[in-house]
Amino acid sequence: MKEKIKVWLFERWQQNRGACLGCSAGAILAIAILLFGFWRTFFVVLCGGVGLYLGRKSDRDPEFFGRLADDFLDRLNRLR
Repeated sequence: MKEKIKVWLFERWQQNRGACLGCSAGAILAIAILLFGFWRTFFVVLCGGVGLYLGRKSDRDPEFFGRLADDFLDRLNRLR
């Protein structure tokens, strides 16, 4: 019985990977909202999104953070 369930779950995963991930993400988000509240959960999701965005930019352009730091320091120096 246990083996049949494993095979069934694996088949569902192979056929509907996006739906499985979406359902899991939705369930985790709902639990987080119930446990921590909307705004705290929103903040965590927002920070995760910003981290994902910066990480993907860094993967595509290895010099991204170096230029970002240089731009920040240039702007900081202009304020003085």
